[in-house]
Amino acid sequence: MRLKLNNATASIEKWLNKLAKGQYEPWIKVWSGPKGTRRHFFSGIKSDRNHHFLSDGEKRVGLVRESMPETVDFYEQYPLYDIDLCIKLSVEMGIKYPVDENGEACVLSSDLFCREIDFTTNEIKRVARTYKPIATFLTETKHPISITRTLQKLELERRYYQEKNIPFHIETDLNISKNHADNLVWARKSSEYLQEFVHHSEKFTYEFINIAISRPDTHW
Repeated sequence: MRLKLNNATASIEKWLNKLAKGQYEPWIKVWSGPKGTRRHFFSGIKSDRNHHFLSDGEKRVGLVRESMPETVDFYEQYPLYDIDLCIKLSVEMGIKYPVDENGEACVLSSDLFCREIDFTTNEIKRVARTYKPIATFLTETKHPISITRTLQKLELERRYYQEKNIPFHIETDLNISKNHADNLVWARKSSEYLQEFVHHSEKFTYEFINIAISRPDTHW
């Protein structure tokens, strides 16, 4: 079956035009994602915009990556917008390129596209990251055909970024733990009271100085 590219090409052109104006939009939003899945919409600290995540795992990756000092910011649901390259790679790999029920080519996306600073050189690098739970690769939980298809898509994604000279990493439960992400959620909530902490800290400091001045012979 011949691939239809009209819809994909038009959507990509529209997305690129917005990006050129500094308006980033996730390729898939929480209200248009797969039905029956856990989706999350929350405010990013470093990006100063709302993020769209389509699973608990994706949200955990976003929380962890945002907390790391080398992360400048990141873009979620980032499209592999060079669709001609994607199709070329799928042909070279001998796999079927994803299409919708009408035969229209789908636009693939990465969970996170990060800008990360190298503190040694102060260079800001682009890094693509995709999350997959370990269960995705286990025959106990997934059919072998499903596992094969997942691996094919990941390999296509890896080759795509290799062509673009951009590092690509697969994140899993092994390096992104639920406990880590839960602790970061707690820390984010506590930051809402930052001004109160500062206020009480200043009050305590002044009280301490006043006592220390009035009792110069006391050891602290």
